[in-house]
Amino acid sequence: MSTAILRIEKKKSEAPQLRFPEFEENWKEKRFGELYSFYNTNSLSRDKLNYDEGEVYNIHYGDIHTKFQTHFYLKNENVPLIISDVDLSNIKKESYCKNGDIIMADASEDYADIGKSIELIDICNVKLLSGLHTFLARPISDKTFVGFTSYLLKSWKLRKQIMLIAQGTKVLSLSTNRVANLKLDIPTLAEQRKIASFLSTVDEKIQQLSSKKELLEQYKKGVMQQLFAGKLRFKDENGKDYPDWEEKKLGEVGKIVTGSTPTTSNVEYYNGKQLFVSPADINGTRYVLNTKTTLTDLGFEKGRKLKKGTVLFVCIGSTIGKVAIAGLDCITNQQINAIEANSFNSNNFIFSLLEFNAIRIKLLAGVQAVPQINKTDFSNLKFMFPSLLEQKKIADFLSSIDAKIENVNQQLIQTQSFKKGLLQKMFI
Repeated sequence: MSTAILRIEKKKSEAPQLRFPEFEENWKEKRFGELYSFYNTNSLSRDKLNYDEGEVYNIHYGDIHTKFQTHFYLKNENVPLIISDVDLSNIKKESYCKNGDIIMADASEDYADIGKSIELIDICNVKLLSGLHTFLARPISDKTFVGFTSYLLKSWKLRKQIMLIAQGTKVLSLSTNRVANLKLDIPTLAEQRKIASFLSTVDEKIQQLSSKKELLEQYKKGVMQQLFAGKLRFKDENGKDYPDWEEKKLGEVGKIVTGSTPTTSNVEYYNGKQLFVSPADINGTRYVLNTKTTLTDLGFEKGRKLKKGTVLFVCIGSTIGKVAIAGLDCITNQQINAIEANSFNSNNFIFSLLEFNAIRIKLLAGVQAVPQINKTDFSNLKFMFPSLLEQKKIADFLSSIDAKIENVNQQLIQTQSFKKGLLQKMFI
């Protein structure tokens, strides 16, 4: 998406860095309380909400943190209902939400989400309340265009102000008095409309890419279920079936290596050239290509070097089941069991097999304080294995889906980064 239609402003504190060329007027500073007034919200907990029955919808602050879009359209969101046995007779008419309202989360455990807001664009004429740990703010003037303020509140200048007024240690909170004093730089209504429309288009692109990625991931999951259940089979070059699958222990199809870690006091081992992989470096993509930590090659005796292509599986801690393939030669820490397939098996197939069975393997670790699967238990895990040729076909097919997912993911990351840049430059 191009920013060629935007011009760059220079030496003007009353205007943003990026601006549409048809606008020249300086932006004006207003207090939030000059533009919006606050209305009562409820404090209903999750156990008073459901998705099956009820007449009144409810915005819970947790949903603002995790799933609702900045521009809120009720038809596009999965919003809970207040259960019918809750008495709502004391709720005043003005406390029910209207299009144009801002709903802000007034509590969070971190600065990234404190004050996170949504703007109600279309609530489809239903009854909707703002709930637990939220502020309900309604426009009191004609100086704001519906759809603009929610983006303004995401700009860095406003985020800094919100973080500064947040109070608390373990849980951060806001007050309406402090929010009312936030300083907002406001352009004309025409410019607000243009900015809101432009950023909304970017959000639509992000949503499209997110949906595309989710659909590909669902497709991959369905295909894997069919493949590993033996319901979907490949044929050889002559159109004939491959041999039946055979049950084997993991230790029979490759060499298993448990990693190790030098103590952090041995600084001589760090900041070198040897790729050193920990569970934090396995982040959902197929390959691990780089890490934040490297080791020098100084004879770390416990550091068993692994070849490029080796399968890495987290076997200790809360992230048991994370799996990846070493994109380069590397060493792993003690929380990872690595397996290098023998000549009769495929690393890429073993990766997909472990990825598909990750939850099952995690359950075997139990509920101990530090869940783990030791090398022996890992080696004794039994799975059904096809012939090498069929393994390669399965692995190539699943790898092609992963490539498509990663391509969409990169587009998503780039578009999100593009939006972040716009939020920094299109507002004062």
